[in-house]
Amino acid sequence: MKDLVAGVPASRLFRELMREDRSIDARELGDILADEFPDISPAASVAIWKWMNPSRGYEFPDEQIDALISHYLKEAGYTT
Repeated sequence: MKDLVAGVPASRLFRELMREDRSIDARELGDILADEFPDISPAASVAIWKWMNPSRGYEFPDEQIDALISHYLKEAGYTT
């Protein structure tokens, strides 16, 4: 997850994590993110859930999750 601070897009990093461990789902990604960045808004986990669940009626393209996670990291003071 530290790669997010270095500018790696969240969608790319999340997909890599899920490829490496097929048991990772939206809830687990949110938990990992919150563990790594404890000051991040809980809204980041909600955004991940929406991004990973398009069948529930959410249209959440990669660019949107990338922008949101970047925003929440900046808001929490992890990036500038």
